[in-house]
Amino acid sequence: MSLISGEWPSEQSANISARSPDTHSLGEHATQVSEALLQPYFAALRECSDASLALNVHLPFCPSRCLSCDRIAVVQHQPDELEHYVANLARELARAAQTVNTARPLTRVHFGGGSPNHLSELALATVFSHINDHFTVDANTQFSMELNPRRTSRAQLNFLKGLGVEHIKLEVRDVDANVQREIGRIQSLELLEDVISIAHGVNFDSISMDYLVGLPGQTVDSCEQSIDAIVSLGPDWLVCLPFKRRESRFPHQIAVDSQHLPSLADRLVMFNQVQMSLTEAGYEGVGLNVFAKPDHQLAIAQQEGRLALNVLGYGTDADQAVMGIGLGALGELPGLVLQNQTNLGAWHEMVESGALTATSAVISDDKATLQRKVMRSLMCRQSISVDSLTESQRKEWVQPLIGKGYAEQKSGDYRLTELGRSMLPHVWTDSSPAFRAF
Repeated sequence: MSLISGEWPSEQSANISARSPDTHSLGEHATQVSEALLQPYFAALRECSDASLALNVHLPFCPSRCLSCDRIAVVQHQPDELEHYVANLARELARAAQTVNTARPLTRVHFGGGSPNHLSELALATVFSHINDHFTVDANTQFSMELNPRRTSRAQLNFLKGLGVEHIKLEVRDVDANVQREIGRIQSLELLEDVISIAHGVNFDSISMDYLVGLPGQTVDSCEQSIDAIVSLGPDWLVCLPFKRRESRFPHQIAVDSQHLPSLADRLVMFNQVQMSLTEAGYEGVGLNVFAKPDHQLAIAQQEGRLALNVLGYGTDADQAVMGIGLGALGELPGLVLQNQTNLGAWHEMVESGALTATSAVISDDKATLQRKVMRSLMCRQSISVDSLTESQRKEWVQPLIGKGYAEQKSGDYRLTELGRSMLPHVWTDSSPAFRAF
């Protein structure tokens, strides 16, 4: 399988059952896994009691589903259904804590969705309480949450800050009105200005946004205007991700008019426009597709060579293990990227039976695990030492990039070229967490 396409050449197959039809967030390389197969990975984590541990808590509910959505999401408004989910989330947290040793310290807790802030304040407070009951949370634990700007209020932001959330990410997609109509996600620039202004007043440590390239209705001109508007909003950092229509995986996307999607050439121009405009505005490039203010922790980590990457995105902890909590949540252990059950009814049944809910995974042997580490290092630092790789690793992992013009050898290092920095964000990153190559 091709490294350039983001596919993995060495996946372990022993003791793995047939590929699941329901593993759409891990892509085609996921296979079904049993609790027995996963136990050695969790045993290794238990034995390494000082290893950094994060939780990726998935709150999948949304008030509505836009056409750009490529997450595990459920449109739900019934209070009893939301309460049922929170109750079983508490059971899963207890089971997870037991799996890795009760009261284990957490370095990070991330809440993704869906729209996490679709839950009531009581429900969110209950989830936070259960995390505190089963794990050790202290001043070093970082809490982050994705927010739907249309569901955000001053009272809610103050409440989240009171719970300990320090980092918020606004799920925006695009600020262009025409694009918003195409994907069914209407949020005015005035609304975003208001939310960000309030968030600054609440004094969150970090306020970020996403911007998707490749949405229906986008043009090079609209992209330029959108980025100018985003710069005026002044987020602390922005992640730029490519959108790909996958109606076979996400059936609601069949409503996306393929005739309105920008061409690859236009998408490349748009990404370069994002890169140029944000750089001119004083943002620094972080990794392949993040732009941060110079004093932000991600920019500082990039400058100091401490930037790391895992299923939660860019951070500063290269050895952090991640446990997924909730419907379809992604996790990562050494040699293993795993995903919880993606069917809500089946997830409830598994939790209530006391089982671990991880049902699919990409399992990598030592070679593929090292390859992931090397490629992530290249994404984070834009270069890797030639001497850090064996001759066969250079041939298999780096030469394909050089052959495509994405990398070059210079002064004892392999470095990404300008072409590589433009193309690889479209190859190795994705708006859907499951289809990110590394």
